[in-house]
Amino acid sequence: MELKLAKSAPNAKTLTKITTEDILKQCAAGTHIFYFDKENSHKDMQKACTFFQKQGYSTHLHEIRYALDEGSYIYELHII
Repeated sequence: MELKLAKSAPNAKTLTKITTEDILKQCAAGTHIFYFDKENSHKDMQKACTFFQKQGYSTHLHEIRYALDEGSYIYELHII
C-alpha cells in the first residue's frame, strides 16, 4: 500500500509516496513517528494501522490540525 507523506513546508509542491514495507524498514532503523498528507483517506490510514498491528506493532493514529479551517490537518502515526 502506498501512502503520501506530509509536505515538509507549507508551500512545497510535490508529495512523497512511501510504501508500508518501506515504513517497516524505517521502524527497524529507529524511526517510529510518521506524518502523512490529508490526501490519504482515513480508511487507508486505518488499513495501514491494521497492517502494522498484524506485523506485531502497536499503532496510534491522530489528526493534527495546524489551522482553524476544516481542511488544515495531517495524520500522525506512531508505530511502537
